[in-house]
Amino acid sequence: MSDRGGGTDTRRRLGVRLLRPLKAPGLPRVPGFLALLVLRWPRLMPPTMRWKVAAKGLGLVVATQLAGQSAEGGGRGASDVGRSLEEIGFRQGSALREQLGLGRTPLECAQAVALANRLYAIAAVVRAQSENEARVVTPGCPWSRESWWGQRPCGAFSRYEAGLTRGLNPRVSLHYESKRTRGDTQCVGVYRWRTADAGSAPAATLGVSPHQDVDQPSHH
Repeated sequence: MSDRGGGTDTRRRLGVRLLRPLKAPGLPRVPGFLALLVLRWPRLMPPTMRWKVAAKGLGLVVATQLAGQSAEGGGRGASDVGRSLEEIGFRQGSALREQLGLGRTPLECAQAVALANRLYAIAAVVRAQSENEARVVTPGCPWSRESWWGQRPCGAFSRYEAGLTRGLNPRVSLHYESKRTRGDTQCVGVYRWRTADAGSAPAATLGVSPHQDVDQPSHH
């Protein structure tokens, strides 16, 4: 009888453990039994979950690199990570400009950055403030809710957005009015013509009234 009761307790504990969400850095929170299922049969993993794992893992890789370099006292290493991300953004922006003709206005630059945000499961809204200014407003990235995230990795990814903007149009500037890593409730990137170019901005209208939402946020 005691052996039979012990077996029941073991199965109960196993069942509870399999129902608990898996907690692992860079991985989505899913029930343990589902994690075991896709480990045994990888093809069962939905494409959306694969995408989320890859996006979250990228943030963890960058944050881990920066944390390691900070512990070693390597300020230059941290700069190298940001520089690499900025170069990737610049190349992508240049390709979009050369092949698709994007980046003609601050609005088009903001729309491109918002799309890049959505690739990382960030709900982004583009707001046209005027013909010379647009904003990307987000509630923050999924990484901002993780203990390993902070100002340094956030700054590195901001350099990616700066590079993307520069590649699309070097006459458009980007600065951040607010950031969650600074203690703000949302992140706001402001895109406008550089001061020297403000008077010579293209006359083409944006086709929307000031403060109108150009895009609705995606929900993940």
